[in-house]
Amino acid sequence: MNPFSTFLSKTWLLAVGDSFETVDQETLKDTGLGAGGVFEASTLLATPPGAGAASALFNRNRNRNRNRNRNRNRNRNRNRNRTSLDLAQAVGDTPDILLPWQEVDRLHRLREHWTDLPLPLPPSPAEFHAQTLGLLEKQAALRTYEEEGRRDEIVREQELELSGYLRPLGVQEPGAVPHTTALFLILARLCEEIGLRYKDRYDAPRPGVINARIKPFVPTPRHPTYPSNHAFFSYAVAFVFARVAPEHPGIAELFLSARRIAENREWAGLHYPADTAAGRALARMMTPVFEVVLEDQMLLARSEWT
Repeated sequence: MNPFSTFLSKTWLLAVGDSFETVDQETLKDTGLGAGGVFEASTLLATPPGAGAASALFNRNRNRNRNRNRNRNRNRNRNRNRTSLDLAQAVGDTPDILLPWQEVDRLHRLREHWTDLPLPLPPSPAEFHAQTLGLLEKQAALRTYEEEGRRDEIVREQELELSGYLRPLGVQEPGAVPHTTALFLILARLCEEIGLRYKDRYDAPRPGVINARIKPFVPTPRHPTYPSNHAFFSYAVAFVFARVAPEHPGIAELFLSARRIAENREWAGLHYPADTAAGRALARMMTPVFEVVLEDQMLLARSEWT
């Protein structure tokens, strides 16, 4: 056996996005993915082909220590977010649905309908810089007593947090509408994947890069700025729920809440108004696709409102 064959005989090749990485079997044993370096069939059956299942599971274990503090904070909210519906099957063990594989599979079957949507091109660097002048005004106003509530919102909205979407509908606890809650959580996962693809395509710099006077109120995500994923998800929730229960009296308030959540990212110095507008446009264009991908869950959600 030549050296290369010997190497491969002791190594797993794991999918990482569109590329691969090698992992020796001893390391793989430590991840808990299977005794003796062998994956268990049930582990991989839970995800669709091409979803990077092996890599995702491996990285989740490999990053366990790094994410321990963040997960500890999430666990504080888990009891509050857990519903009477057994969300373990629908949303996984955490409230932000790491892998709703059936919906992800449907989404990618419809890829030709959403990968090249006519989203406007991002502004030029000069136009971006002009928009930072308005962000500087918001940055100053954010320090005032009148905006204390907004400061709290910005911090809270760094993570997936549903009160801003459920409260306009008259819901104080997610457990009151478990199917609607699951719908929003699944939608968050889909928006994250779609939004990051468009961000990578346009690769637009954050406001703090264009104007060094911008001092973000919370840590700046490392991915590009355009479009805003917070705006995309917030407006997607509003557009989708408007299809679920168009007669609900809280829909107008839901759109207003979506707008505030999206604009809070501008106040935080993380996004331009152009990012917010692009996120809203993307949500509007994606809504027909979401209606197909989320049909089953939308019907379950509607049963809670009729």
